[in-house]
Amino acid sequence: MPSDHWWPGDLVQLAQVSSAWLGPVRKRLFATPSLHSFRACTRLARSLSTNPSLLSLVKGVELRPMPGADRHVSPQDRASLNFLLSIEGLLHITLGGLMSVKAERFLHRVTDPYSIINLHIDGSCMAHSLSPADYPSLEWDESLAFQFCSLKTLHLTTIELAISSPSIPYQLQLSQLHLDHVTITRGYIAQLLHQTPSLPCLRITTAQASEFDEQVRCVLDSCAVEALEFEADEEGLLIHSILDNNSSSLRSLCLVNVHVDLDTVNLIGEQCRHLKNLFISGQMITVLPHEWTSFIKKGSLPCLRNLGLVLGAKSRSSARWSSSAIDELINAATLNGIQVSFT
Repeated sequence: MPSDHWWPGDLVQLAQVSSAWLGPVRKRLFATPSLHSFRACTRLARSLSTNPSLLSLVKGVELRPMPGADRHVSPQDRASLNFLLSIEGLLHITLGGLMSVKAERFLHRVTDPYSIINLHIDGSCMAHSLSPADYPSLEWDESLAFQFCSLKTLHLTTIELAISSPSIPYQLQLSQLHLDHVTITRGYIAQLLHQTPSLPCLRITTAQASEFDEQVRCVLDSCAVEALEFEADEEGLLIHSILDNNSSSLRSLCLVNVHVDLDTVNLIGEQCRHLKNLFISGQMITVLPHEWTSFIKKGSLPCLRNLGLVLGAKSRSSARWSSSAIDELINAATLNGIQVSFT
């Protein structure tokens, strides 16, 4: 079968070479169609409605239609979108373009939401809209939680997120929650998770670390997070409040472009005793190699197996990162069963 790097047009040409390729090519082409215009959505809906045998091949849809010059969405466009959202057994849905604007409108049109395991709302293409009415957004409430109760991955990109306070208990089955440059206009991430007891991975990418200090702290207080990845575009102070309470559930911690000093490292050692992976990167790292060596020798993180650091040349402590100091750090790590990597 062709590799994943083949374009749809190449697959179509392959099917025209021999009828023996028609079945495998159709399976690949229709698995997760990615549509970037209303015309493409209409054409796919027409193909599927006239050939129902193809419906079982569709495992997901990426719907990213962009507005036309007159910004008019015809009844036919709406009917096509509704048809695609009504396909039974979908596992993956991505809503982008105009469908990322008040995305909850389209989520409520999904006929079989219980089958969805991956949901991505991607507002990146609409984020620079001059009209506030066209800004990507999602209002999350308990009705969506119950509809999409099988979700494993929830990925939100460049949208405004409003979270309603739940009035009844619910738990999500998420393996990963990824918020990529999301602006929370109301509520807390902890309210979105509500009574979810554990979360294998929480990924936060934000413009400034301070924008999500309290949000992350509340999640760690209410949910057993196993892996936390926290990345800021602009370097900023690490919010010590994130780890003020016991974070014993954490097995992996990644901090990028966040201020890290010796107090921060010691706090991690106190609150994250079961940490296996620790990765720290950015320009605002002031921890010297001999301080890392001392930290490792003390056995502050007895379960630690992987330590990722930025070389001193990229940090403000660069003058003190000599080759001998680095060797001493690596030797101490090796003796404690820790593998050190540098970026």
